[in-house]
Amino acid sequence: MKKIIALLTLLVVLIPAGMAMAQQPTNLYDTLAAAGNYKTFLSLVDKANVKELKSMSGPFTVFAPTDAAFANVPKATMDKIMGDPAIVRDVVYFHITPGKYMAKDLVALKECKTMCPTDNAGIMHFTMAGDKYMVNNASIVQPDMVATNGVAQGINAVMLPKFAPPKNL
Repeated sequence: MKKIIALLTLLVVLIPAGMAMAQQPTNLYDTLAAAGNYKTFLSLVDKANVKELKSMSGPFTVFAPTDAAFANVPKATMDKIMGDPAIVRDVVYFHITPGKYMAKDLVALKECKTMCPTDNAGIMHFTMAGDKYMVNNASIVQPDMVATNGVAQGINAVMLPKFAPPKNL
């Protein structure tokens, strides 16, 4: 009987501790992967080897397009993006900004510069459209996915730098 009580006591202590550990926030990459609908964006992150989302401490804010957003990009445009490692990198960095910004804080921020490394780096503009938070022409559809190195805002459109895709499309 004492063994059963000891075992039950141990389980009562270990199960909540294990659940708390399982619910700890992860990095931005793993947070987006766990959300399940950012596979295309994460494939671009992998192709570009963007370490900020996986291993750098940040903080960063990622405006991550959903898989449905990528499905709306014409195939020829996606082929051009995927065919040029420099464009892949620029597209990914065009969706990342330094700092941790929750959705409710964006409108007061008004704008910020992306981490796109080219001379044509973009500026993100934040507005409201009714009750929706907007980033350029995209709506935030999954806000405030908090991670250890920042926050991800799921958006419903892919934002492309002015120079991508190339003009010959």
